[in-house]
Order: sequence, then C-alpha cells, then structure tokens
Amino acid sequence: MHAAAGDVDLTNCDREPIHIPGCIQPHGLLIAFNDELKVVAVSSNIGNFVDLEPDELLGQSLDKALDSDSHMRLRKAMREPVDASGSPIAIRLHGHDAEFTGLWHRHGGLAFLELEVPLHEAAESHAFFCRTSGAIKRLQAAQTLQGACAAAAREVREITEFDRVKIYRFASDYSGEVIAEDRTEGVESFLGLRFPPSDIPVQARRLYTINPIRIIPDIDYIPVPIVPGTDPSTGQAIDLTFSVLRSVSPVHLEYMRNIGMRGTMSVSILRGDRLWGLIACHNRQPRYVGHDARQACEMVAQVLAWQVGVMEEQAATRQTLKGKAIQRSLISDIEQLHDHRAGLIRNSEALLDMMGASGLCLFGREGITAIGSTPPESAIEKVAGLVGRNDSTELFETDQLSTLFPEAKAFADVASGVLAVPLSRTTPRRVMLWFRPEVAQTVHWAGNPDKSVTTEAGRLRPRTSFAAWTEETSGRALPWQPHEIAAAVEIRDLVIDVILRNTEKLERVNTKLARSNEELEAFANVASHDIKEPLRHIEAFAGLLGESIREMGDERLGLMVSGIEKSSQRLRILINDLAEFSQLGRRSKPLTQTSLLEVAQEVVTDLHQRIDEASAIVEIGDLPVARCDRNQMRQVLQNLVSNALKYRRPGRPCRIRVFAESRTEPRPRGEVGDSTISTRVCVSDNGIGFDPKYAEQIFEPFQRLHGPDEYEGSGIGLAICRKIVQRHGGRVGVDTIPGSGSTFWFTLPIAADPSAEPNRGS
Repeated sequence: MHAAAGDVDLTNCDREPIHIPGCIQPHGLLIAFNDELKVVAVSSNIGNFVDLEPDELLGQSLDKALDSDSHMRLRKAMREPVDASGSPIAIRLHGHDAEFTGLWHRHGGLAFLELEVPLHEAAESHAFFCRTSGAIKRLQAAQTLQGACAAAAREVREITEFDRVKIYRFASDYSGEVIAEDRTEGVESFLGLRFPPSDIPVQARRLYTINPIRIIPDIDYIPVPIVPGTDPSTGQAIDLTFSVLRSVSPVHLEYMRNIGMRGTMSVSILRGDRLWGLIACHNRQPRYVGHDARQACEMVAQVLAWQVGVMEEQAATRQTLKGKAIQRSLISDIEQLHDHRAGLIRNSEALLDMMGASGLCLFGREGITAIGSTPPESAIEKVAGLVGRNDSTELFETDQLSTLFPEAKAFADVASGVLAVPLSRTTPRRVMLWFRPEVAQTVHWAGNPDKSVTTEAGRLRPRTSFAAWTEETSGRALPWQPHEIAAAVEIRDLVIDVILRNTEKLERVNTKLARSNEELEAFANVASHDIKEPLRHIEAFAGLLGESIREMGDERLGLMVSGIEKSSQRLRILINDLAEFSQLGRRSKPLTQTSLLEVAQEVVTDLHQRIDEASAIVEIGDLPVARCDRNQMRQVLQNLVSNALKYRRPGRPCRIRVFAESRTEPRPRGEVGDSTISTRVCVSDNGIGFDPKYAEQIFEPFQRLHGPDEYEGSGIGLAICRKIVQRHGGRVGVDTIPGSGSTFWFTLPIAADPSAEPNRGS
C-alpha cells in the first residue's frame, strides 16, 4: 500500500463508520420497525409522500403508513420460510396514489422497508427482461476473460445508459485495475489504469461483499436524516449496512466530483465470498436506475463471476492434467534411476514450465541439487532457513523476497519470487524451493498513488488529479497462483513418498548388511582361530625339520625349509591383520577428547627398537586434542610410522616427522553452516616414495606396490587406517614424490574446547 503525502494515516479512511451515517439519500424513504411491526425509526422526508410527520408515526403500527393490501403483502413476504428480502413488493402509502417499489431486509434486530418510485410500467417489463436475457447469452458466449469483461461492460451500459461502465479487478494487495471499459464519446478513458487500495478502503470493500448493489443518483443530494438516529431499545446507532438508500461518505462524494461525475452505480463481482471486482458505472449528469435495471446488472455481474470461475477452473484443470502427466513421468524415471534427485533433473524442463519458474532446488542433508537458474548455495541455505522459522508452516511463498531478505537484491534477476515447501521437520530440514526472476513493470496509475489522500483543514480529502502517472517497479516477480502452489505441494508429497520408500528400503538393506557383517566377523574370528592352530604345527615342524637339515649340511633342503618358515610368518601376519580389520567395528570405543601428542609419544616408545635399528630420527610436533578412540588412533599412527621405517631409502639417514596442521574443511553438502575446523595429522618421511597415480589404490586391501619378498607386510595396514579414520568422520590421503619421500595424512575434527582435560585412559 502506498503512503499518502505528509503524515496522513490512510487507516482513518478504513475506520470511517460508513455503515451508520444516520441519513439516507432523498430518492426514496425508509421505515425501520420491530418484530411487532411497530415503527422504530423513519426517514424525515416521509411527509413528502404521506400526510404524516415522523413523530406521528414513531411507535405506531406500520399499517398507519401503508394501505391494507400493501400491509398484507409485506406481512406475507416476511412469513416466507426462505428469506425473500431481495424481492420487490408493490407498496402504496395512505393517501398516495403512486405505487412504490418496496424492498425489505432484517439486520441488527430490526426490519427495514425502503421505498422507491418505479421507472418502468408493467407493460415494459417483458421487453426489458428479454433484452436482459439476450445480454446474459452474449456474455456467456465470450471465450476469454478479456472478452467476457468487455461484454459485461457493454451490456451494463446498454441496460443503464451510463456514460462510462468499467470492470475493475482487485489485486492481492487490494489495489485495482480497470481491465475493460465501455464509454460514450467525450468521456475520459480509465482503461489500463491502476488505483491504490485507499480508493476503496477496507470497510467499503466489506460492504461491497455483503451488499452487492450501490447507487448514488446525484452526488449533490441533500442527506435525509433518520428520526431517531438510534434504536430506542439498544441506544445504538441504526445500522444501514444492507440499505440501498444509505447515505454516502463525504470523502467518496468529493472523489466523484474530482473525476467529473455526478451519477454513479456499482455492482459487486463476487467469487464465492471473495470480492473479485466491481462493475463501476459513472455519468456526467445525475442518473437514477430503477430496481429492475439494477437487478439486471446484478445478474450480469453474477454471470461474469460464473464465467470467471469457469475460466479459472478450466485453467486449473489444464494445469492439473499437465501436472499429473509430469508426475507420472517423474515417478517412472525415479523408479528407473533409483534416485529422486536424478528423476527431478531428467524432468527439469517440464517441471519448471509447469510452475512458471526459472529455477528449482532440493536443499537438505544430502546436499543441494539445483535445476535451472538459482541463487548461490550460501543464499539458498539462508532462504531455506526462512521456511524453518515456524515448524507449523506448511509452505513459504513470496513474490518480493528482498522485503524479507535484503541480501536477495543481489540476485533479484534470479529469485525475486520464492515458493518453498518443507520435505521434513527435523534439523537440518529438507526443503524444495522454486524460484522466479523479477519482472520489471511499468504501472500506469490513475494519479500519483502516493497522494491518493491528503489533509486539508484537519480532514481527509481525496486527490484531485487522475492523470495517468507512471511508476517503474523492480525486485518483484509474478505472484504464485493457487493452482501453482497446489502443484508444488503435490510434487512435494510425491518426493516425500519416494524418500520414505527409499528410507524403508535402506533400513531393510542396512539390517541385512548388519546381520551379514556380524556373521562375517564371527566367521573371520572363528576362521582365524582355526587356521592358527595348524599354522602353529607347520611352524613347529618346520623348525624341527630345519634343525635336522642343518645338521645334515644340505643347503638346498635348508633353503626350502627356510621358505616354509617365512611363508608361515607372512601367513600369520595376514591372518592377524584380517582379524583386526574385521573386528574394527566391534572393538571400537566411544569417542573422547584425547591428546594426540601423548598418543604419538607412546607409539614412538613402542617402536623404539625398530627406530634404533634403522638409525632413524623421529620428530613429533605440537599435536592438538581431538575427539577420537584413543586405541584406534594409536593403531593408525603406529601403522604410518612403521611404514615410514619400512620404506626408508638405503644410503640416506631416515627422518620421520609427525606434525599437525589446523585447517578449515568444507562441511558435507546440505549440513547447516559453511565449514568446520579440523586438524590434519601428517606423518612425513624421506623414504623411497612412489608414483602419485597409486595414491588412492594403496588404501585398498591387499594393494601392494612391491613384492612380498621385497618388503614384509600383509597389504591391509593402510586399509585399516582408512577404515578407522572414516569412522571418525575424517579423510585420508598421501602426497608423494618418487625417490624423495611421502607424507601420509588424515583429518579429524578438533575438540570444541582445546583446553579440556584429555582422556588418558586406554
């Protein structure tokens, strides 16, 4: 809503009590009475129609003013089981030959009878309603919304003979636009002009919704007071909400003078209980329209509303059918690809077209899957956070994101409009977001909307200029339509269903895998135990056989027995490592804050004999506290230091460094936050190194770059290291140069409180 000039508070217009003006217009008279048909209030002009003054009628029976036949017809109408208050009744007053058109209604504990002089004779009624019937048929034949509105304006002007008839449609912010018009030559056109919400304030829109016909034959009328202005039984002002004759706000009358019109009528266009728009009629001279013509115009408005509904439903049906076809394709592709994200990507063009969107993304713990034009990932995370502010919110939609999220101005050309639907309620949330770019618009207002109301002499006054006033708007997308929101919710439900089905499948698979792992671990444990027993016999017999052969002095047989002993030793190492690898999950302990410096020192102490044999120098840097399994981390460092000793380069003093680097690691995609602080623990040597193309391969089980006789080992040690580090949520890797050495490294999240006391238990 645009602000008025100066300090004008437009809500003053919204608070004006236009339903209790205390007066009526003078082209009719009004009588208010109670259930006993006793007159409670009457318009002061009754003396112009019957030889009675208001004071003579107040408190008297209604039949004192009406002749007996009229009184009987009114009583009969009021006894009808269905409210017939909208149907006219022929009424005559005592001593008055003219027949009035009477309309009655109940409201606020009173009944009201309003009388107007009819314009048409009975003989003219048939021709009039034949013309009205033809107008409705012509309106029903319209194929487009524009055509239907143009036909309605033309037919209403034909019925009423007003100088200008316009179809006025409300926007979501209750500003209005003239979308169709029919006018006589010489009358200014308002077609295509926009009017601010303050032109028709809140309480006026409410009255238009519940009382669809409003007529002001002459804006220069002299108001006729109601006597008395309050209901004697309640002391409250008499409510004229449903009155046809109700007097008009002075602000509105001045508004009509400012556009150069003296006669006006409006008919509400209602879609259910929603005020869709108005048929607004203007005349340069005073113009009265009788009840028959008003009723015909109301029928035109109802047919137009029906046409609008049919067209909206047809558009929604087409969109629904289109959406169902896309959903069938999406389900088929997801089932084929076994991945809902891949299915969305394959159907991206159709999905974006269906929603009238330029971009779509799925945001969640699995990461961000973006389709089409979307904002930066950091912005997507923040926009998704808007959805999570209220756990009960089913969806979030806006066509002007920058008003809620100022940073969005930077990518208004991509995401001024956002429609987001949550896929989960847990944190971090899964969210599906649709994006629309800004649509730069040139809006033609009927006068400056910022000066729609001014103050003068302490009271509100409407603007005086209605010359077309142009405004350039930006940062706003096309609004999301109800059928588009419904389509997004349906796609959301489909994706949730797929996620739940996949989750159930994964749970079943994980259960089977867990059972299989337990069986494999148990088998490996039993198998290693059973294999070790005959292996011990082989080693024992080979030792005895070796001693006998050495006494015989047969070198050939001695070499063969030595080969048996070495093979037995390698087999024992392999069996032990395999058992260790299979038992990693079972033997793991809860993660605790642990001093890596202490762990590294223990490893060096354990390996001191091999270090001394290799004449190696091992340097330990300042290692941090990390959250880990102490025993498993000791095993990782021991494997890496042992490898550095094993693969040292002959003829070069062996130097080994154990140190740490603090690093900022990217978080897994989809988790809240941009990054996390971790430590990279490195074991660097100046050994033989190897070709970097094998940097990934060496962490696989049984992957060796050298023959078993060249370097001892089972080929499982680095695989064990990787499995332990991955359990801790870290990564492993190696940087190497052939002939110069290698640096094996692994990452660990550092402790939240580095000063915390480390766990020194084993």
